[in-house]
Amino acid sequence: MRDLYRGVDILVATPGRLIDYMTKGIVTCVHVKYLVLDESDRMLDMGFEPQIRAIVLEKDMPTERETHMFSATFPKEIRALANTFLHKHVFLSIGRVGSTSDFIT
Repeated sequence: MRDLYRGVDILVATPGRLIDYMTKGIVTCVHVKYLVLDESDRMLDMGFEPQIRAIVLEKDMPTERETHMFSATFPKEIRALANTFLHKHVFLSIGRVGSTSDFIT
């Protein structure tokens, strides 16, 4: 907890924990340059949209940042929802979106 108060270069957190720390004043996102959401399709699909929305749009997260959303699959409906959190984004896909690969074991 002391390290968080002093500031960190990289913070890995679940959406709920991050909101908790932000609300308690333990963490601020004022100086965030990069926001990375791994498995973002699952977070949005499983009902974490309000938490993501709070972190990205309602807290002290700067609008001048890069947001990266990563996912192995990214259904069209979830991509549309993700667009509300992105600005001038680039969608990069490798293989067919939503499919699996025979090369993965």
